[in-house]
Amino acid sequence: MRDELTPKPNHPPGFRDRILVAFRRRQWRGFVRLYERLKPTAARRLLRTLTRYGTQFFLNPWDSVDSYVINEGFYESEVLEAVRPGLAPGTVLWVVGANFGLHAITAKRLHPETNVVAFEPSPAMGARLLENCELNDVRVDLHAYALSAENGALPFFANASGNPGMSTLHPVEGLPYDHRFVVATLTAQNVIKLQLAPMPNAIILDAEGAEIDVLKGFGLLLHAPDLRMIVFEALNEFLETVPGELRILITSAGFKIEKLKRNEDTAHSLSNFVAFRT
Repeated sequence: MRDELTPKPNHPPGFRDRILVAFRRRQWRGFVRLYERLKPTAARRLLRTLTRYGTQFFLNPWDSVDSYVINEGFYESEVLEAVRPGLAPGTVLWVVGANFGLHAITAKRLHPETNVVAFEPSPAMGARLLENCELNDVRVDLHAYALSAENGALPFFANASGNPGMSTLHPVEGLPYDHRFVVATLTAQNVIKLQLAPMPNAIILDAEGAEIDVLKGFGLLLHAPDLRMIVFEALNEFLETVPGELRILITSAGFKIEKLKRNEDTAHSLSNFVAFRT
């Protein structure tokens, strides 16, 4: 009998997907025309893509994060590499803003004994995450609501295409969104109190502007020694300016912060940072 903690070997993507991914990664001309021929309207339009870590995902070559994974084999692998040393048997990893599951599923497949909890309030992204879990033969606990500073409900602004990863509780002024709907919000403190998820030892936090609210929702648990690491996204100059609310919140809980170096060609106005206990 197969050990339940040992994932099945991944079967490689089909011939059509491998050809299209190769074209995309090499930036060869004729990709769009070839895509239309190999992926007609009646066929499954997403590309089944193998990452450099051996995980597979159904990806849209015209969406921002998806295209990075197709072209470079992963997206923001520095985030995954930051948390991996702490993913031992029994470790609890929370991925807040899990999107289609890139980091959550890859962490679970590489470290099957880790308890991975994914928070993703977008129904579309949640559905993709569950499908990608099946594709990789892993189980990730999906929580289809948003973490925030208070329990309740808030409007959520989502994009259907282009960059669905920018879907948020905090819309950017002047940026159009395809959908607006209401999602439930819970504090991390309440999630743990109600035993909906265990206390995390590590957190990957990509909440598109809601990072302060998410961390405030931990209350005094943010100071708990069991919470050893938080990887989050902030402005490139986050450590070079006068400490703001997010930085003060993290450092006052006993964390030291360092900037992570990007592993892929994904540079923009934001960088990833790791907060860890010294």
